[in-house]
Amino acid sequence: MIMGKGDCYEKNIIRTTEWKKLYPIKKGIIVSVWLFAVVILYAGFRGLIEDHDLKTIVVIILDGAVLMKSFLPVKNYLFTRYHCVPVFNQIFTKKELEELFEGEVFQKITGSMENPLNSLDLLESKNWFCIHGKFISKNMTIIGRAWVAASLNNRDITPVKIFYMTGQYLEVKAGYSWKVSTIQSFNQLLWEKYQIIPVKVFFRDYERISTILKNTYDRMKTEKDLCEKEFVRYLLEHGADSKALFWSEIPGLQLPGENK
Repeated sequence: MIMGKGDCYEKNIIRTTEWKKLYPIKKGIIVSVWLFAVVILYAGFRGLIEDHDLKTIVVIILDGAVLMKSFLPVKNYLFTRYHCVPVFNQIFTKKELEELFEGEVFQKITGSMENPLNSLDLLESKNWFCIHGKFISKNMTIIGRAWVAASLNNRDITPVKIFYMTGQYLEVKAGYSWKVSTIQSFNQLLWEKYQIIPVKVFFRDYERISTILKNTYDRMKTEKDLCEKEFVRYLLEHGADSKALFWSEIPGLQLPGENK
């Protein structure tokens, strides 16, 4: 494999990224806290048998409520495969996810002379973006846009909002607040280089756009007679060839430059 200056190839980049983002450690902390709450509940029942104290009853009720309410979120978090590959970690096994990244060489996204980008949180390979430790499929992204983050204390983090061909919506935090010029350059680059439409989709339209994309996705899957996993794998490799079909299904969607 020939690699240029600034290229980054790791045998298992998603496993490395998972550790860099401390997900395994976070899981360990969550398990410890949850089990500690279980111990408190057990101790509460033991104490209630001995003294029937009102405070003990209150502790048991509150602790039990917390454990019950947190059980499913904790379970889902602990059993999620590779948090750094959202959406696809719900479809593929850990081994299959690792196979998807075999041979992918990542390098910093520098943009172009007209639209330069200088962010250490932006990497790309042939088929993937990596935005602040989250991997996004280039070929399956139909709509993508970085939004201006603004707050009184100027501490908001720039969000990148993504709509996949599957109809799933994803919001990735960029790690910090980008300059307006960086956001503009990034959005322009999405269309010019990757054929990803940087259109503004407001919250009221999320469900409509998602439904249209999902219906188109389901129709294509049926036509190709592929199961979910096979069809997603196909789109991860060849989805760029099908983007025009998805665009045509969204009423009123205007491609960049059409109004000129």
